[in-house]
Amino acid sequence: MTDPLRFLRLLARYGRHPKFCERLRRIVAVEWLRPHLSAAASVLEIGAGDGQTVCFLAKQFPDTTFVACEPDRTQAARLEARAATMRLTNLTVHAAAFDASFEATGFDLIYAVDVLEHIADDRAFLANVRAHLQTGGKLFLHVPVPGISQFEDPGHLRAGYEMDGLRDLLVQEGFTIARMEYTFGRRGLKYHHSRRNLSRWRRMLIHLLDAADTCKVRSEIGVAAIRR
Repeated sequence: MTDPLRFLRLLARYGRHPKFCERLRRIVAVEWLRPHLSAAASVLEIGAGDGQTVCFLAKQFPDTTFVACEPDRTQAARLEARAATMRLTNLTVHAAAFDASFEATGFDLIYAVDVLEHIADDRAFLANVRAHLQTGGKLFLHVPVPGISQFEDPGHLRAGYEMDGLRDLLVQEGFTIARMEYTFGRRGLKYHHSRRNLSRWRRMLIHLLDAADTCKVRSEIGVAAIRR
């Protein structure tokens, strides 16, 4: 069921950004992150791609320092170009993998959207994330669940995560779960990767309606966790 007031708030927030809204996961990430950003001095995105999400956030929160980590040089170049076009002075791009060589630490917030399923050693990855967060710092992850054809990707090293397994993994690696739930409704699941068949404006409308849907289905998982 769509919450009409929530839909109108989302439309007011994102209606001028149809390209950003091409991916539902971007809206989900920003909505989960937004309440925490005003109190966060430093934020790291891991696997930032071409920078749609981190640039959107850096523009909205100019007093917060953002770092975007993206190992693909082509994507990193696009990210840097986007940041330059938007004149973002609070965003630094790290065009390399997030590994032990990544020096910056003490982040208030780290997020990775649809990244963990691409990581061979997810435990080592989460241990490294924890090492780069200050105590009490927050982590947001967004991951697919296994067995849904819309989320299959040749770059995935695992099919996804079930809630119980992801919860156990995070707790074992030193995090406390603050929030965990499915993030897509039926519209979002049905129209995932439908960019070739729908206009940009129609995709945005569908994604905003889905984001306002109070009935989520087994799809992708959002989890917010706190470093112990």
